[in-house]
Amino acid sequence: MVGKLYDILDKIRSCAIITMLGGIVALSLLQITLRYFTSASLRPFAWGDEIIRLTAIWVAFLAASVGVKHNSHLSVEFFLKKFLSEKQMIYAKKAATVIVIIALLAVMREGIIYTLNSKKTMLQNLPNMSIAWFYAAIPAGCAFLILEYAITLFQKPVRKEEQ
Repeated sequence: MVGKLYDILDKIRSCAIITMLGGIVALSLLQITLRYFTSASLRPFAWGDEIIRLTAIWVAFLAASVGVKHNSHLSVEFFLKKFLSEKQMIYAKKAATVIVIIALLAVMREGIIYTLNSKKTMLQNLPNMSIAWFYAAIPAGCAFLILEYAITLFQKPVRKEEQ
């Protein structure tokens, strides 16, 4: 059941990243076309650059958790291998993961507070859209990161013989 729920969340996250990234590319192309390749009567959308920049925040926060899932983030494993045994490495990785989860919980808490406090602040070029929608990327992204780190924390470590 938990595995199925995780698979659904993973698919939603992947679809959201792809959709938002596609939107960023399409809107950027449209903005560039309107800015440089059309007559003076056509201008780029005033809200376009703002939406591109703020949507990129969502993509970054969501994609960071995909990086954790695939173990593609920078780590100090190379450095630690020189000084620690295999068993000590496992404990060091677990300790580092716990520290990262604690830091992410703190960032998530602040992100929730900031999002709630900015509900009434509207975007400059889209006065009907709250900036809180974009600040919500912080707690949402942190939640996905915490989930991925928690999964890695409780996974059984792979030994050299099993690789």
